[in-house]
Amino acid sequence: MNGYTNQQKEKMEEEALRKAVDELDRTSLPTANIMVAGITQIAEYDSPDIPIHIWDTVGLELDSEKTKESIRAIRDTIANKSVSDDHFDRIHAIWYCINSGSNRYQGAELDFIKNLHSIGVPFIIVLTQCIGDDDEINAFEDKIKSINLSMGMGDIEIVQVLAMDKKTKKYTIEAFGLDVLVDTTIKKMPDFIKGGFIAAQKVSKAQKRVQCEEIIYYYVRVAKEGFWDKVPIVNIFSANNKILDMFKKIGDMYNTQVSIEGIEKIVKESRIDFGNIFNGLINPFNAMYHQKVMALLQVKKNEGFEVELNNLDKRDRVAVMIAFYGYTFITAIEELWEKFTEEQLKDMDIVCSNLITIINRILKEKRK
Repeated sequence: MNGYTNQQKEKMEEEALRKAVDELDRTSLPTANIMVAGITQIAEYDSPDIPIHIWDTVGLELDSEKTKESIRAIRDTIANKSVSDDHFDRIHAIWYCINSGSNRYQGAELDFIKNLHSIGVPFIIVLTQCIGDDDEINAFEDKIKSINLSMGMGDIEIVQVLAMDKKTKKYTIEAFGLDVLVDTTIKKMPDFIKGGFIAAQKVSKAQKRVQCEEIIYYYVRVAKEGFWDKVPIVNIFSANNKILDMFKKIGDMYNTQVSIEGIEKIVKESRIDFGNIFNGLINPFNAMYHQKVMALLQVKKNEGFEVELNNLDKRDRVAVMIAFYGYTFITAIEELWEKFTEEQLKDMDIVCSNLITIINRILKEKRK
């Protein structure tokens, strides 16, 4: 498909998948690939009794950093599946397990589900250990449904389960719910397949963004901590060199391997050069520079980037400038990949001239 742009290829692949799914019937459904959140290890296994292939994932701890690690692990798995030639070989859904006795649905758990639901991963919430009072368990389920509905996640199914027999001194509560969980999953497989495919496409793009943001964060940290980055006039040279290096690494991450001469041309003809950096760092009439750039970075956050740069203040002008131009360059490359084929993107003249045009347009829009 080298003769098509990324956008055209994604549309064609999605249409081919939709046609394949529409031709499926109950007896020809592929094995469901399900991630289970809430287990303590990462493992992969098949059950011979059910047409479901399960990935256990990292246990979710009620800690913001641990939650991010869990989400990152799941996103990595979803992204790795996105390169498969088999349209059905995706992560189709997530079973998220909540102990029915906890009666708590907030904080890290809710953030976890919101984050993954936003990229289109189909969910089933599994209420486990359902051995308590029926009215209390049902009330907890209603509470979860109400919260989900208020947050645009009303499509999430909830299934009550007791996975193993529970023995007491007087009697035994027989296991129940697993058959309902499996049946619910299988019935929704056509929708889950479509949702899993779309999520895989989104996550694959998001992973590149995450890696590029790490590059930006690195140069921001260096600029924030550097001595020469705080010295007037000298910091102009420091900023220029960091931006050149950062652009080269971001380009490599998107497989847009522009030579250093090409990067220098892009920087010069996009006015991201000494003159523009001078105005940003020195111009006494530009006292609102920090405020303007931070507002623009907030826009990037609203577009799906993480943008963890809240610790930058007005004194970190080189760091702020680097962050702004870093995100501008990512935006330009993503637009480039939407417009041109892989074959065209091997032509450095096409890449350079179009990046210059796109960046100049973006900067002109931002100046307005």
